[in-house]
Amino acid sequence: MKVSASAHTVAWSQDGATQWPIEGLRGLAAFMVMWWHFRHWVTDVRGVDAFGYTGVDLFFVLSGFVFAPYVFGKPLALGPFFVRRVLRIYPLYLVSLLIYLVLRQLQGAEPWRYFWQHVLMLHTTVSQEMAAYYNGAYWSLPVEVEFYALLPLLACLVGRRRYWFGVILIGAVVLHLALSRWALPGQAPMPMVLANVHWPGLWGEFLLGCLAWRVGRLPVAGRWVPWLLGAAGALWLSAAMVWVAVGDSGVLAHPLLRGNMGYWAATAYALLMCAVSARAAEVNSAASNATTYKLWLARLSMLGGQLSYGVYLLHNAGQEVSGMLWPSLGGWPRVWAAAGITVTASWMLHRAVEAPARAWARSRLPALARK
Repeated sequence: MKVSASAHTVAWSQDGATQWPIEGLRGLAAFMVMWWHFRHWVTDVRGVDAFGYTGVDLFFVLSGFVFAPYVFGKPLALGPFFVRRVLRIYPLYLVSLLIYLVLRQLQGAEPWRYFWQHVLMLHTTVSQEMAAYYNGAYWSLPVEVEFYALLPLLACLVGRRRYWFGVILIGAVVLHLALSRWALPGQAPMPMVLANVHWPGLWGEFLLGCLAWRVGRLPVAGRWVPWLLGAAGALWLSAAMVWVAVGDSGVLAHPLLRGNMGYWAATAYALLMCAVSARAAEVNSAASNATTYKLWLARLSMLGGQLSYGVYLLHNAGQEVSGMLWPSLGGWPRVWAAAGITVTASWMLHRAVEAPARAWARSRLPALARK
């Protein structure tokens, strides 16, 4: 069964060749992280599924992939770019922060203790207690903001000399390896330890996303897709199996594993994104012949993307609220209750906060092409 042109426009609009797969992967990343935090209600066995905590690394790679065109020559209007990044990140983040503040009040904690540090995104600059006081998942947001801040400089350097990208990528990986080896909590100076959870330690994951976009656009990349997908799956599964086998203590004790499991997973995600980029033209050319199955897959992926940021920000609140409402609930019922609260709240806030903010940015800032 074929669908009409007007019907599939929703799924393949704009840079539609890659839009719906990217949105689907955003949703996958968010639900991977949510499962990582929920799975303790049903099992305490360390399994491959628990490696889903690397959904955060998938988010980093996706960000690099999405903004790669600007790194490699697409015009970048600085004012609109930064305004749109603020409107993309902050409105829903601040609303979620207020939700956690209310939860801390209801729990008898000090609701305002680290509020302003979080508002200014300085919560990962002092201590782990501050970083996790409201929501442990907030730790990754300053890293995203730092990538946005450094993107214009990266685009400027690469625009002048393409080899700068390779130099910066290698430098980022070397710096990460050095920090993973020597910036040990309790042993190294605090600035070195903090660098591990900021751009010095993690920028390379965003750059892997940029590289995936660039390699995927090579004329020969289309022939590599099966190999890219196979390599991505094998690399991710091998990382997960090593992580399961040696445990956290084994990872921390091994100088080649300590701090590098996320990069291992990020490399697998970058190979996956290479395949997505390589198949972009093929997907786009097939859009007019999209079947009902493909259309629904695209719609489901777009829905996952719409929910992804809210799910990431609110899933820990979903756990807390479900515990307040049904304190004796456990097992799968607790998981489904927390997931239901999370998804419902994410959808409502997407419609009430996130989507209006993005729509305003698109209408007022046309100088920046829609992401």
